[in-house]
Amino acid sequence: MLEVRATREYATEPVADRDEAGISEDTDVAMLTTTGTLELRPLGVGHVWVLRVRIDDVVGSHLPEDESVPEDAEEIDLDAFYEDFIVPDSGTTFVSVEAETEQAKHAFDRLFAEIITDWHNG
Repeated sequence: MLEVRATREYATEPVADRDEAGISEDTDVAMLTTTGTLELRPLGVGHVWVLRVRIDDVVGSHLPEDESVPEDAEEIDLDAFYEDFIVPDSGTTFVSVEAETEQAKHAFDRLFAEIITDWHNG
């Protein structure tokens, strides 16, 4: 059994090149990025490995008077993660596995091999 956790968070950064973007210096605009993170880890005592999928998607410009976004990461369900982040051209994806021990790494490798095996000839 696996524990699955999905989150979404927002970050803003100043526009790097205002001239290139055609934005005047007196306009307060920032680039809004949304980040979705999906974490899978074994259930039970002692999480020995975690598979993390992170997708960073630049949404566009965000004006201060627009609706505010949460300051902290918010937990979302798998359907929301899929709808928001598992779409064509959704951003940059980073995948990582962290294992506490070599034995944990091998356990993950075995599970991953089972996941990617096409048992249904689909």
